[in-house]
Amino acid sequence: MALRVGIVGAGHTGVDQALRLRRYPDVEIVGVADPDRPARDAFAHRFGVRLSVSDHHRLVSEEQIDLIYVCSPPNTHSTVAIDSLRSGKHVICHPPMAITIGQADEMLAVAETSEGRLFIALPQRYDPAFQETARIIESGEIGYPFLVLMSCLYNEFDRLNDWHDWVGSWDTGGGGVLMQFGSGVVDILQSLFGEIGAVSAVCTRFAIEPLTKAEDSCLLSLEFQEDLSAEVAISGAARYSAWPENYRTSATRLEVYGLDGSIQISSSDPRLIVASRRIRRRVMTDSDLPRVLPTDMDRDFLDSILHQRDPLVTAEDARQALRVVLAGYKASQMKRRVETLEKL
Repeated sequence: MALRVGIVGAGHTGVDQALRLRRYPDVEIVGVADPDRPARDAFAHRFGVRLSVSDHHRLVSEEQIDLIYVCSPPNTHSTVAIDSLRSGKHVICHPPMAITIGQADEMLAVAETSEGRLFIALPQRYDPAFQETARIIESGEIGYPFLVLMSCLYNEFDRLNDWHDWVGSWDTGGGGVLMQFGSGVVDILQSLFGEIGAVSAVCTRFAIEPLTKAEDSCLLSLEFQEDLSAEVAISGAARYSAWPENYRTSATRLEVYGLDGSIQISSSDPRLIVASRRIRRRVMTDSDLPRVLPTDMDRDFLDSILHQRDPLVTAEDARQALRVVLAGYKASQMKRRVETLEKL
């Protein structure tokens, strides 16, 4: 059975997602919704979509659509997802799942009573390097982990510096790079090390000019419920980077230090390096990494719908990540340490 998909949002995210979805023989993209007529017409022409509309309600009410993929700006995510779920559609939502905890909770509540299922796209969980890191930590090879350092670099400089682009805006984007990228970063860290209990943060515009935009960079100090801390740097203004050698628009590096060893993950080869008391140094390229768990997020979501099983990452995981992101904003604004269970 082919899943018939309607995509809400014909911009960068919607186009990228459509390119991925059309690789699957059991998926058919049948509709697109976007208020920008030239954008949606270009999308419809490129992907052979027969239904091109200005408002998501038309897609949601279309009986020939099984799944809504939400690729619109963050301030619309909860509305589109809730309307879709109430119509019995399955929903895959680009992160963040919402821009407030109240919105996220309503999405989860509606999903509980809907015939459709709710999925939030957090692709980091599907990276074999992170999956292998989880296995190594669980095995005890590096001993008890006590310190984590993470850098996430993106070149969103032009969009962040564009007064007319919604990326990085408070009203439409829900915030800057922490809102845009933070859910994926927080989710992978919580999947590896458990629940985050408190956050300290500095979020500001270091490099961009528009006063309507939020932070282009942020520094997070994360305290886990276990005796472990993480320092995370996220920037969307990294136009140039000396690392990695083939830097294009994004790069990620994670270092985990344990009592008996350490792990380094990066977005370029070698993907993973382990140094420990037992094995002095082990280097793994992308082709060396085992593939035991699902490594294709969209395929995992599609199979979860078709075969009625649970995916690797859940909407509740995304909700927990959003709570930490919002705690980060509160910590930066209040200039103090914020516990994640505080009112946000």
